[in-house]
Amino acid sequence: MIVEDVKVIVLAPREDAFQLYWDVLSQLAPGYQRVADIPTLIRAFSKTKYEVLLVQITASNRDKMEEMAKGLGLTKETVMIVGVYEDKAPEKEDLFDFLLDKRDCTALPVVHNILRGILTLAQKVKAQTDLSAMLIHDMRSPIQSILSYSELLKEGVFGPLNEGQLRIMENALRLTDTLLELMAQLGDVLRFENKSLRIHPEWLPIKVLLQDVIQSIWIQADKKNIKFSFNGTQEGPFDVFVDRMALFRVLSNLLTNAVQHSPENSVIRLSTQRQMENGRTTCFTIHIIDSGPGIKDDEMDIIFDKFYKARAGVKKGGFGLGLYVARVYVEAHKGSIRAYNNREGGSTFQISIPVPEKKV
Repeated sequence: MIVEDVKVIVLAPREDAFQLYWDVLSQLAPGYQRVADIPTLIRAFSKTKYEVLLVQITASNRDKMEEMAKGLGLTKETVMIVGVYEDKAPEKEDLFDFLLDKRDCTALPVVHNILRGILTLAQKVKAQTDLSAMLIHDMRSPIQSILSYSELLKEGVFGPLNEGQLRIMENALRLTDTLLELMAQLGDVLRFENKSLRIHPEWLPIKVLLQDVIQSIWIQADKKNIKFSFNGTQEGPFDVFVDRMALFRVLSNLLTNAVQHSPENSVIRLSTQRQMENGRTTCFTIHIIDSGPGIKDDEMDIIFDKFYKARAGVKKGGFGLGLYVARVYVEAHKGSIRAYNNREGGSTFQISIPVPEKKV
């Protein structure tokens, strides 16, 4: 029996020791791909979307599992990882969704049943993801129509509204905008998981982009009387090579997060830095420094994970996708994003993105 629509890749340094699994995979997923080392595995994932990764854990690569996870980056959250070890389990067992002891799986029927169950589960997850993407796509048009009609009502096109009705319409418009933003974030996540997320970089001045983002969330900040302080580089404004809308989403999510967690009458500081080599910019860094309660130590490693919401002393709505989407887009630019607490209180979010040589 072939499990349809599930792409399998196998990391197997020792092909001869995995013959039983080759026999089973040839029946269940005949189009599977085999690689012998981690660098080749990472390159394969950069080109193709796989649903299942089967890892042969040997004495030669047992200590390299963290290296593998780091190389996969966010991709490891979109693939089912199955580890098979021969004599000793890896230290980081939580890197795997399934971990099998090869000594317990020596009969072909046993291996067949286990792998068939895993591939069937992966097939169902893929089907649910595809369905979610379709539903989000189909829901956007009617919601946009509701928003348009609501705006016409608020403007009095169909007749004047009293003060109470205007307040209700303003709340409805705000909630509709929130719903559209949540759907946009879910769409970004699904495109990333389906390997269809694409960025289109262009040269643009980073200072102008930051000003546009600040202007877009000014109303939210003004309600709490929060001010923005911007410090550029000593060398003055400079251009970066990024996808404008993608970086706009990153900065908007981070600044919205800073506004939500900063107290009233506070200041959010922004700064830009760049690394220079042979007279040109090779990398730029943006710091967003808030005055909030900071990040709990036990949450520092998970704040950029999907559906992360908890933070000290703050209740917030949403799906917990804002920081995850920011991470997705930053890593799509081959950059990095991190956060840390400040000595004086609050926290700093830092993004760094490389800048290629500008072609004349």
